[in-house]
Amino acid sequence: MDLKGGFGLKDGSVKIKRALISVSNKSKLLDLVNVLSKRKIEIISTGGTSRFLIKNGYEAKEVSDLTGFPEILNGRVKTLHPGIHAPILFDRQDAGSVKEIKKRGLRPIDLVVVNLYPFEEKVKDKNIEKEIIENIDIGGVALIRAAAKNFNSVTVLTDVNDYRKIEDEFNENNGRVGLDLRRVLAGKAFIETAYYDGLISEWMLKNGDMDDISKRVLGGKVGFNLKYGENPHQKATYVRSSLAIDENNDFSLIRGESLSFNNLMDITAAYKVLSDLNLYDKPASAIIKHNNPCGVAVSDNATDAYLNALNCDAVSAFGGIVSINRTVDEKLAKKISSTFTEIVCASDFDLEALNVFSAKKNLKVVKIKNFNGKLVNRDELKSVIGGNLIQTADIFSYNTANFKIVTKSKPTKSELENLLFLWKIVKHVKSNAIVLGRNFHTTGFGAGQTNRVRSVKIAIQNNNDNYQALNKKSINESLGLASDAFFPFSDSLEIAAENGVFNIIQPGGSKKDEEIIETANRLNQKMVFTGVRHFSH
Repeated sequence: MDLKGGFGLKDGSVKIKRALISVSNKSKLLDLVNVLSKRKIEIISTGGTSRFLIKNGYEAKEVSDLTGFPEILNGRVKTLHPGIHAPILFDRQDAGSVKEIKKRGLRPIDLVVVNLYPFEEKVKDKNIEKEIIENIDIGGVALIRAAAKNFNSVTVLTDVNDYRKIEDEFNENNGRVGLDLRRVLAGKAFIETAYYDGLISEWMLKNGDMDDISKRVLGGKVGFNLKYGENPHQKATYVRSSLAIDENNDFSLIRGESLSFNNLMDITAAYKVLSDLNLYDKPASAIIKHNNPCGVAVSDNATDAYLNALNCDAVSAFGGIVSINRTVDEKLAKKISSTFTEIVCASDFDLEALNVFSAKKNLKVVKIKNFNGKLVNRDELKSVIGGNLIQTADIFSYNTANFKIVTKSKPTKSELENLLFLWKIVKHVKSNAIVLGRNFHTTGFGAGQTNRVRSVKIAIQNNNDNYQALNKKSINESLGLASDAFFPFSDSLEIAAENGVFNIIQPGGSKKDEEIIETANRLNQKMVFTGVRHFSH
């Protein structure tokens, strides 16, 4: 029996004589089979693939021809047989294994082409559970792992985009495949099965308690490589989370060059802010700079929302990311274009608006279909020394019934609503975070400071620089202040009162809460405790 096709030359290359093909996705398959046929490579395939090839004029033996055993259990068992796995897995360099293969009348399989049942698509399409379970591939995974394990002798293909590589390799090496390529393809194959199993475990455990899980799989698909990372000397890749919303249904760049690492960080920050403002069911705008909001507003129309957000800090908005949770029309586009802006993201854009933006050479336009939080309200991942941290997203119910007004003076309904608005915003500001605002728009930010009182001073200075008319106590009484964590000392409240800030919302929880409340009462401030902290590092 001729086993030479299973042995490699000194350079590690292997001649392909027999191929096993079992694919769910048949795109580009005929191109590959045409290449194999020209090389007179024998093809073995499973039922559906075999019928497809024969229908298109190619010869293919059924798996059952090798095993002498038909497909059973509605196709659940077809390739799980020694007659298939032995010709893939046997060690071509081991004389005993070669002898046993000959004895049993088996011939080597040198190429395995498999892609798996569309489990991911079935989950995304919200199919019934039975159909999802039927699309958990068993035999395909086993074939891939067998071929990948034996990469020293066997070539495995799991990505349709790699079919062309085989043709190129054949042309360069007279029908042989080199060891370096086989190793790379095997590595990709194991990534494929790991990702696939990760999808399944994620689906099965989506409503389960993860406390008892001793291992975690972090899966994703490479969306695209970025020009560079946070800085030009860093490499970066955008990887889509497993089971994420369909890539054609969440966000898309509709104008401008490719998005950068920092662009995606800022777009995400904008998306998170506007998602949290969804409950108002009104136009809202957020302007982001270096992953921090520098202006946020809710209004009765999109143009006013943008202008109110811009007025918070027009200097910081220069070169920032503008986001709107509504369609951008020509009027709003002209307003946005009057300030240098790197990216505009919105629910949609009128043709006239796009025409206005076309005059801005470097402006990028991004469409985000729904600001509903679904793209980010998942586990969050941070890389740390020795590994990763995984935490649930900071999703909090903003039911004011759970808040406690702790001062003698009580905020009015409108003041409380404004404080709730600011509480939504401070969650998205880097700690230590302070946000000032009135009438559903921000007027000052203090972010990323190493002490809270400095953040208070920066936010107040920001407010005073941009709202000189508000510097009188009588006008500033409706101004609110939100803090992402408790005040450890009274100094922040003193500074706030000196600048006319008398409405405060904070988590509480300090050992000095009583002292803080006494100070607020003395200053005639109105203060709300939420009982929830919003650190963002």
